[in-house]
This record gives sequence, C-alpha cells and structure tokens, in this order.
Amino acid sequence: MEVFEVDNKKIEYTLERKKIKNCYISVKDGKVSVRVPLKTSLEKIQEMLLKRADWILKNIEKQKEKENSEKQYIDGEVFKVLGKDVILKVSYENLAKPKLRFWLGKWLVTLPKEGKKEENIQIRKLVEQFYQELADKEIEKAMRKMTMKVGLAPNCYKVKRLKSTWGNCCTTGTISINQNVVKYSRHAIEYVCLHEICHLQYMNHSKEFWNMVTKYMPDYKEAEAELKGEKD
Repeated sequence: MEVFEVDNKKIEYTLERKKIKNCYISVKDGKVSVRVPLKTSLEKIQEMLLKRADWILKNIEKQKEKENSEKQYIDGEVFKVLGKDVILKVSYENLAKPKLRFWLGKWLVTLPKEGKKEENIQIRKLVEQFYQELADKEIEKAMRKMTMKVGLAPNCYKVKRLKSTWGNCCTTGTISINQNVVKYSRHAIEYVCLHEICHLQYMNHSKEFWNMVTKYMPDYKEAEAELKGEKD
C-alpha cells in the first residue's frame, strides 16, 4: 500500500504497474487504485495524484455519504426513476401477496395486513423487480436507437448489475449495461449505450474514440455529469 499526502491528509492507494499506455485512477468503496505503465516513476505518480487530489477526495467523501444513506425501503422514501424523483407510499390491504404500482410519480406499494414481517425486504424485492423490468425495456430501446444511429451493433448485449461501471464492452463484441442506469434520464441511458457501442470500433479511450462519441452525441458531457452526480 502506497501513501500520498494533500492538505495534511494521508491517502492510501494501491499501485499496479501494467503493460498499458496511460495512467488510470479509480475510487471504489472509498479505496483509491492507481494503474500505470511499467516504467512510470514514483515522482510522476505522486504528481498525478496531487493534480487529481480534489477529485479523489470528493469521490471518497461521496462514497462514504452513499454508504451512510443506504435505502431503508420505508414509506415516504425518495427514489430515482429516469432522472426524476419517485416517492414510495406504503399501504395495507387484505391480499395474498405484496404488489407495486407506479402512478403519478409515486410507487404505491400495497402489503398484506396479516403478517407484517420483514416489510422492507418485501418492498425491496418489488422495487428491484420494477428496476429490472424497466431496465430491460429502456436499455433495449436505447441500444436499438444507438446501433441504428452509429451503424454498429454488438454480437449481443446484457443488462446486469455491474458494481463499478455503467457498462463494458468485451473484445468478443459483447456489451453489458448496468441495470441501475435507469435511475437516470433517457439521455444518460443512451449515452452509456453509445459509449459502449463506440468501443466496438475503438477498444480504448483515445482521441479517436471521443471524437466518435462526440459525432453522435455532441452534448455527451451533460450525460456524464448526470451520471457522476454533478447535477440532480
């Protein structure tokens, strides 16, 4: 474990030297990881970290806040659907199993009156099912639109729960899209799909890659900002 210091704060990071051309910094679960080309000097690495210090600290803090604000799946809680707030409302009726209905910007969850046990678990299952069904529908629509626009299509694509990325593209031509992207706007969903489709042409983040993204979505940075949480 390596350490760098900024504003009297010591930040630990893992360092990995690989056969790559560029340097990469990532923050996951509050931990900093750095990947660099084999011959990169420690001085250059420290310089890079200090240059990105504000971004690193911001993301560490953001992830800590996220950990402290995990959803409780209770009445009145607010969720995101296609970039808009959705309020969870819970009621009870004489029915056999719980159900969820989406109506006028609200999730109306109805639970059985009898056996009020593990309510949040029941609600969580309903919410996750809603997101999954919505993701299948919205991502299919976005993939179809972007493949037609670009003129490239993956061998296949999958909708999955990805832990640390919005999408990925394998050299086999398979694209995976994070199910949780449906919490954001349709513009953001289309950007994620476009981003991965462009990787079918360029398996990197070269200038040519970003030129291609810009060609088909000139305002992609707005979607990036939304996905990074820089705007509501």
